[in-house]
Amino acid sequence: MSLFATFIKRPWRMVRSLRYAVLTKAIASTVGRKPSSTCQVTKLDQIIATHLGSDKTGQFVEVGAYDGERFSNTSWLADNGWRGLYLEPSPEFSRLCKLRHCLNNAKVLNLAAGEEESHATLMQIGSLSTMSTDALEEYEQLPWARRVMQKECKPQQTLVRRLDSILSEQGIRPGFELLVVDVEGYEERVFRGFDLAHWHPQMLIVELRDAPSDFDDKSELVESARRVRKLILGAGYSVVYQDDINTIFERQALRCAA
Repeated sequence: MSLFATFIKRPWRMVRSLRYAVLTKAIASTVGRKPSSTCQVTKLDQIIATHLGSDKTGQFVEVGAYDGERFSNTSWLADNGWRGLYLEPSPEFSRLCKLRHCLNNAKVLNLAAGEEESHATLMQIGSLSTMSTDALEEYEQLPWARRVMQKECKPQQTLVRRLDSILSEQGIRPGFELLVVDVEGYEERVFRGFDLAHWHPQMLIVELRDAPSDFDDKSELVESARRVRKLILGAGYSVVYQDDINTIFERQALRCAA
């Protein structure tokens, strides 16, 4: 579906993205932009200021961008002058993300990050879009998730690239400030294609549903999240924030050098 076709089919989504692009940029240029009203991390701006610096701009990479604003951990950073790289496997949502950040120094790639170069099936379910069959099985057990799936559930093929390769091709340097991974149960596949020891971003925000939540505590989805957490902690990171959905990790070397 082209940008024009998207506008004809869902004009309100295009208008909303453009409105966000203009209004949030205006706010950022005057008083500074705060995190999105739908951001799931409480007081994320304070956490970033404490651990990365209150007046610092830098580079972020977000894997699983959605439309670039709703539930975003980084849209406010882009508005405030950070350089950004967004990865979004849905063609429709990647177009909305590009429109949302048309005034920012942010690049949007329509692809997914995974453990190998391939193609995979994306189930487009709004903000619950996923390539994880384990996540789909869990969604089917939850009434609220089933309602979302009944409204929109479109299978489509998407290109999958190793995150290592993507970052190298885009000129991202090791030690960049922030990596966000929010891919609805596909997180372990992302980290299998990403050499954390080489890139060592200063901070990670990862959706890990291994704490008490709606999901079965013994499900493969939860076990996968636990393996990702163990991998990150073993790579020299510590937890600075955690809730039922997101965990924020900081590279320990930063604190030792401070």
